[in-house]
Amino acid sequence: MSDQDLLHLVKSIPDGQPASITITDSTGARSHLQGVYKESQAPYFFVLFAPGLLPDALDTTRPCPFASQDRNDNDVAFISEIVEKTSGRALELVARKTVRAEELRQFFRVTLRTIITIRFYPKNPESNEQEWQMVGETVDISQSGTLVILPEECRNGTGLNFEIALSNPSKKVFCSGRVIRSKRLKKDRWLTSFHFDEISSSDRDAIAQNCFAEQRRQLRDKGQTY
Repeated sequence: MSDQDLLHLVKSIPDGQPASITITDSTGARSHLQGVYKESQAPYFFVLFAPGLLPDALDTTRPCPFASQDRNDNDVAFISEIVEKTSGRALELVARKTVRAEELRQFFRVTLRTIITIRFYPKNPESNEQEWQMVGETVDISQSGTLVILPEECRNGTGLNFEIALSNPSKKVFCSGRVIRSKRLKKDRWLTSFHFDEISSSDRDAIAQNCFAEQRRQLRDKGQTY
């Protein structure tokens, strides 16, 4: 994409649109923050955050993946760089290059509570493995994976099938994947991270639409003045 196309992409985002951005602090810790896009002289722009959300010390040399939507509710994503932390609540950024959805998935994750059903079917009927099913609740989700609270530990780490009940828009997503990590919590619950190995493009799109819808809902329900 040319510089002119990138300029047009930035200009397509309406002032006040919810946005997600990934920043890195001075310790190297990465944070996924939700804020509001504010227009400037493209390709420059601002993102305004709720009070107390921005860390005090930022690594301004790290690229900042940015995701939002244009005036037609189409997804917009690109890599930006921090120009200046203009206050305790705002960053001035500049768009540098477009990014493929595959590259953005590792950064773009949204808090989203919904029901997930996990199933395991043995590939070899002669093995000692048993078929099982478990219902849990997602903590957050992206197009490449999800973090889930489960009533027990997964008995198998690979070859898992997922059914995720999305609500905005309403759709059941079916995909498969594996366990990335698992941690035991209090009251015999397990916090488990899954990666999606096989998922259709339409189901990826449905997850992205739900993520953006959830962002807007969270900003609206918080009633924050940006």
